[in-house]
Amino acid sequence: MMDLALLLQEGTTSGTGIFRFFAGFFLIMILYASAFGFTYWISKDE
Repeated sequence: MMDLALLLQEGTTSGTGIFRFFAGFFLIMILYASAFGFTYWISKDE
């Protein structure tokens, strides 16, 4: 969580910080969504 705060602080000084923050955020959301969908797909099969 500390890394996210640092990325947000960088975002105030440069646009690349905001881009990296959103890129990491979406990457994490995609990972969570795929993991959730995978477990749902497995449980649905049984």
